[in-house]
Amino acid sequence: MRGYANGRKSIVTDHMAHQLHVYEYLGKMSDPLYMAIGMLHGEESLFIPEIKATVQVNQHGLYEMVTKSNHECYSNKEDLYDCVSEILSNNL
Repeated sequence: MRGYANGRKSIVTDHMAHQLHVYEYLGKMSDPLYMAIGMLHGEESLFIPEIKATVQVNQHGLYEMVTKSNHECYSNKEDLYDCVSEILSNNL
């Protein structure tokens, strides 16, 4: 496991880092994160602890990523997934 600067441990492992690259090869349709984002409906949300972000679909059908300091909105799940994947890759 990788450690944070403040001493807390991340649940992201080196194995998970390799898995992220596997989905670049296999395609996002095989990625459990992409599937989880695609299954969000209504009031449901998904917390991603590695980046301390919550993703959800709002009342207007837009996809949102919310962190302590930021709130981003996306018109489709592909754009949201691409952003989350990029942030996850940069955090590993």
